[in-house]
Amino acid sequence: GTLRNDRGMFVHETVLSLLATWRQQGRNPYEELRRVVSNNEVISRAHAVPAVETSG
Repeated sequence: GTLRNDRGMFVHETVLSLLATWRQQGRNPYEELRRVVSNNEVISRAHAVPAVETSG
């Protein structure tokens, strides 16, 4: 039932986004996920979503 609450949906969406991003970057998504989990890294929203620079 974790997809029935906001936190579960956020985690699900974040993992899918990370896997897709790593794949686009030519990284091995399986190895990247193993690295993050084995190092007990916390990926914050700020680190998961690249910053977009604006001109002006």
